[in-house]
Amino acid sequence: MRPLLVALAMVVVSATVPSAVCRTGAAVWHDDAVDAQLALGRGVAHWVDGELEVGAFSTGDPLFDAEWLFGTYMMAAMGYGQVASGLASVDPRREEMLARMDRCLRRLGDPDVTAFDTGKWGHAALDRLDGDEGHAAYLGYYGLALALRTELGSHALEPRAEAIAAALARRLASERVIETYPGERYPVDNAAGVAAIGLLAEAKGRPRPAVVATWLQHMDEALVDPDSGLLIQSMRASGRPLDAPRGSGTTLASYFVSFIDPTRAQALHTAAERALGDTVLGFGALREYPDGHQGQGDIDSGPLIAGYSISATGFALAGAKRYGDDERFAELWATSRLFGIPRRRGRSLHFATGGPLGDAILFAMLTARPREDL
Repeated sequence: MRPLLVALAMVVVSATVPSAVCRTGAAVWHDDAVDAQLALGRGVAHWVDGELEVGAFSTGDPLFDAEWLFGTYMMAAMGYGQVASGLASVDPRREEMLARMDRCLRRLGDPDVTAFDTGKWGHAALDRLDGDEGHAAYLGYYGLALALRTELGSHALEPRAEAIAAALARRLASERVIETYPGERYPVDNAAGVAAIGLLAEAKGRPRPAVVATWLQHMDEALVDPDSGLLIQSMRASGRPLDAPRGSGTTLASYFVSFIDPTRAQALHTAAERALGDTVLGFGALREYPDGHQGQGDIDSGPLIAGYSISATGFALAGAKRYGDDERFAELWATSRLFGIPRRRGRSLHFATGGPLGDAILFAMLTARPREDL
């Protein structure tokens, strides 16, 4: 009997102690502790304050390497903006965050950072804003970061923010799901563009263009899988799904939509948790595919571990934080801490295994704030 009790105790300890240790610090992020946010911002600055190049990434595909360069600057800009939004206007740290955000926004217009999109289309998106080509990801993600900056005060790139939002609004008014690349349509990228349009109008004190409400209604009716509540990952030109509803696209879209429609954003987050969420030995995770669908890991989901998605799990942090689910946030944070391996270097914080993009994404997700706080 004694060996059996010892073995049982070992199982219980192994199932609870690691997750309990990894949960340490969850409340710091959930409660928006400024010191932790600034430390992670300084860690991200290690990457973005220098001339980060595409060679810093090694996905095995030049296109994806270039996408990750763009994504690093975009997510870093969102993180700096979210931290700045929680600081008083007279706080010098707010100016530090805005200055770093402005640097990221300038870099997002540089040819080496736009190369992933330019190479696919054969022209630079910013040179053809009066055209009809989609550029949904580049213009949508960049436009959202610019709109957030506009909400925080006047800046040098406001004319670019206005031009991008106008181009997106015109294109989305004529075609509900515009192309990211020629022949490729992803609802999550369109969600970023719609959020850019709506947030900029709000920041400037203007009524939202009608296309915002129209697109969100279209999302409800045609882009969300009725069985799971998840966002379809990619679409055909005809409007029919090309890929399954998936966790990575749904959780990232929830983050984007939260800037203009917290209720719909929470619905996406809740659907992802209901259809995909699990807790394994105290660690929170989301699967990439719901029941009835199968697929491989890819650049969107990251490597799948027993079906669990690195991307969906990381993006879900923002939803759990924004909607006050303390327990779920702690579970997801435990997983991020276990696999990300946070490391302090002086006044900076890095996630050792994530590289530039991993640091930047977690910066944006961990500093996400409820819209009423912005």
